Amino acid sequence: MKTEMEEDNQVDREEQQYHHWQVKSPEIVEIPDESKSILSSRNGQTNDVYVAVGKDDLHVVQWVLDNAVSPGTRVFLVHVFPPITYINTPVGRLSRSQLSQDQLRVYLNEDQNRRKYLLEKYIRMCNDAKVPVDTMLLESNATAKAILGLIPVVNITNLVMGTKRSPFTS
Repeated sequence: MKTEMEEDNQVDREEQQYHHWQVKSPEIVEIPDESKSILSSRNGQTNDVYVAVGKDDLHVVQWVLDNAVSPGTRVFLVHVFPPITYINTPVGRLSRSQLSQDQLRVYLNEDQNRRKYLLEKYIRMCNDAKVPVDTMLLESNATAKAILGLIPVVNITNLVMGTKRSPFTS
């Protein structure tokens, strides 16, 4: 027969194991389209949702707004882009080191404006839904590795990544 203290300790261990699973699980869980809100507040804390976005992910952001946002939720748009090592010019591809500082600055500003324009449509969707939104830009050649590396840094507990469904699947 267990004492009350032993039972309390067992409950605490079970809660810790559950909490540990929820925060650090390497398991990928697919959430069906029919599911409703998947997030709930724990201990009154707000739930941040990190959304990996690329060039054409309006459907992913819309899914998050429809299914993963509750009052107090903040959305962080995570965009991974490759480092700029070569620049296309009228005379061919040149390495960064072949350009003057002014030429490089102009190109980097243009590239930054392209990313800003890309993210504006996602930001607008969140603003229209009255959901606080912020962006995180990661420079990397390895998208998955960059996102995985970000998880422990900012303590991500809710990450949404999307893909287009093939017309050949049901």
